Amino acid sequence: MTATVVDIPYTPVPTPTPVTIEPGRRVRLVNLTPVSWNGLTGITQTNPSPRVTRLDVLLDESSTEFLRRDVRARTNRRVTVPGPDVTRIVVPRIPNDCMFYAENDS
Repeated sequence: MTATVVDIPYTPVPTPTPVTIEPGRRVRLVNLTPVSWNGLTGITQTNPSPRVTRLDVLLDESSTEFLRRDVRARTNRRVTVPGPDVTRIVVPRIPNDCMFYAENDS
C-alpha cells in the first residue's frame, strides 16, 4: 500500500483583531473570578481614559436578581450582594478580555 502526498497550498492564519468594548454596549461577563459574575449581562459605563483595559458594568435587573440569589456570591468577600431594594448594581473594573457583546441575547 502506497500513500501519496498532495501539496496543500499555504493559507496564512489571519491575525486576530482585538475587540474593543465601547461604553454603552450590552455585554456578557465571562472567565472571571469570582465565578458568580460569569454569565451576567449589563451595560458598559463611560470611562474618559483613551487606553481603557477595564470598564465598569451596570448589571441589568435580571442579572442583579440572579446575583442576589446566588449562594456563591454570599460566600465571597469580593462580591457585593445587592440588597432587596436594589434593582441594578455596578460591577467595577471588569477587564475587556472578560466581556463579549451581547446585543442579541435575550
